[in-house]
Amino acid sequence: MSKSKKAKDLSINTLLFTISNFGTKIISFLLVPLYTYVLSTSDYGNLDLVTTTVQLLVPIMTLNIQDAVLRFCLDKEYEPLQAAKVGIKVAGIAAFILGIGLLIVYNMPFFHLSAMYSVYLYLLFIANAFNNILSMYLKAVNKIKLLVVCGILNTLLTCSLNVLLLLFVKLGVLGYLIANISGTTIAIIIMVLGSDLLKSGSVQVPNGLFKAMSLYSLPLVANSVAWWLNNASDRYILAFFCGAAVNGIYAVAYKIPTILSTIQSVFYSAWSISAITEFDEDDSDGFIGNVYMTYSCISIVGCSAIMVLNIFIAKILYANDFFSAWQYVPPLLVGTVFNGIALFEGCIFTAVKQTKQVSITTVLGAVVNTICNFALIPFVGALGASIATMIGYIAIWIIRTLQMQKIIRIKADWIKQYIGFILLLVQCAISLCFKQFYMQIPICILIGFSQRQYFIKILLMIKRKMKKER
Repeated sequence: MSKSKKAKDLSINTLLFTISNFGTKIISFLLVPLYTYVLSTSDYGNLDLVTTTVQLLVPIMTLNIQDAVLRFCLDKEYEPLQAAKVGIKVAGIAAFILGIGLLIVYNMPFFHLSAMYSVYLYLLFIANAFNNILSMYLKAVNKIKLLVVCGILNTLLTCSLNVLLLLFVKLGVLGYLIANISGTTIAIIIMVLGSDLLKSGSVQVPNGLFKAMSLYSLPLVANSVAWWLNNASDRYILAFFCGAAVNGIYAVAYKIPTILSTIQSVFYSAWSISAITEFDEDDSDGFIGNVYMTYSCISIVGCSAIMVLNIFIAKILYANDFFSAWQYVPPLLVGTVFNGIALFEGCIFTAVKQTKQVSITTVLGAVVNTICNFALIPFVGALGASIATMIGYIAIWIIRTLQMQKIIRIKADWIKQYIGFILLLVQCAISLCFKQFYMQIPICILIGFSQRQYFIKILLMIKRKMKKER
């Protein structure tokens, strides 16, 4: 395939994922002021812990099978519906086992589980597990438009129900739970009805497919758990040392870095397909290196700009006691940059089915993060958690970048990337020391200048697209 055709396919998929992700993330982002206005810091902290727990349970109990669904649906040896059927069956078994487990734990007197939170955890697990698998299937069979429509409908319904149930019906935490389950449930129903997944019941799964898929995905369970440790273990450690209220404020701090991770996820969703279909260990046409550097540029420049605007955004988003969350944002933003680039590199490992290497690098980063959490949180609280998260992601990026160069000779301008990273760390330090935003502007300008080559490429590409549309 020619370089222009590769770029075109990546651009089309990126555009579609942009529509879906930005619609989803922006509306959920705009709900933050509603949550911080209606819910207490303790309520938000407890809800965050339930959501965080589900994020851990899904990959463990489903064997992280959704990644195998994407990879094996793209494998010419099998029919996509065969891989999808294996994924759906694994998710169903996992849901059954979790249901039995929750009933047993709930009836043990020394656990004191809340019935409402237990039901929410169970329903959220089912929704996330099936949504992940069906989304991967739709990606693989190129039904991106259906995936986009489902994402938008999910967002609109979730947003509408949150406003209705929190502001008008005033159901509080219960309203939050109903709203956030309903949107994903409707999206799953539309995914099934809008695709050929109903035919999967009559599809015969060949012998050995489940074994092949599980051998591929099992190493990724460790990877997902390690990512969870980097993303979420600090919430539990923070709640233990500082309480649910502080954890609620810290959880809200993640909402501003979500702006950057949304931009990254748009591109990552498209890249996860191209990395498999267009893999070239010599990067002979420079396509992978160019995409890698462009992605790095977007992450670095986007992080710098958001960091400058951090306090302005916090004043809009965070009500009442939540405003103090602004001070935890800068390290989380820098961590998001390294997280996004490490995920990008992870796609290259999965393209050659080296999932063990992906897991090893993530586990090592998680160990670094956990050690830093215990070392910093008792002394500086939530700020220590955000710094530990940043250090954990930097560790993963360093190890993964070194390992990646053993499997692909990527044509990247490493010096420009390193300069951008160093400047970001300097800006982060300045933002923590000085509340005045203008103290960061000189560094922000230097970052833009250091990344100008790829920044100009992006602007020229956008300009060409706009001319074509006219």
